[in-house]
Amino acid sequence: MSRASRDSARAVIQARFRESVDRDVSGLAAQLCQERGLSTPDGTPAQTLCLGSHAAVTRLVWEHLRPDWEEVVYVYDGTRGEQARYLNAKLHLTVTLAAAGDEQTPGVEAALLAAQRALHALWLVWAGYQATTTDALAHAVTEFEDVR
Repeated sequence: MSRASRDSARAVIQARFRESVDRDVSGLAAQLCQERGLSTPDGTPAQTLCLGSHAAVTRLVWEHLRPDWEEVVYVYDGTRGEQARYLNAKLHLTVTLAAAGDEQTPGVEAALLAAQRALHALWLVWAGYQATTTDALAHAVTEFEDVR
C-alpha cells in the first residue's frame, strides 16, 4: 500500500468524524439542571447557561483532539458504546460548566478532561470501524502491514 492511498483514506475518515459523532446535548443538560435545581454561584438558574451552549462546549472538548492513527485498529462491532460514553461525558461537562457559572473550576477541568478522553476513545473506535466497514477506506489502518 502506498503512503498516498493511506493518507487519502485517513483524510476522508477524519473529515467525516466530527459531523458524524457530535450531538447537541444542551437541551438535555438544561433539563437536568432544572430537575436538580442547580444554580450558578450568583444564583442564576444553571439551565439558562445550558441552552445555546453547544458550540462553546463542543469547541472546548474538540480543541485538543489530534487524530492519532497509531492506535487505530480494525473494529467489527460498532461504536455505540464509545459514542454513548462521549455524549454522557459531554452532557456532564455541560451541566458542570453551567452550574459553575461558566468558570473554569477544578470540577469543570475534571469534566473537560473526562470528555476529551472519551472523545479520543471514540475517535480510535470510530476510525477503525470506518476503515473496517468501507473497502475504499481500509487502507487507513496499517494494523497488519508497513506503509511504503
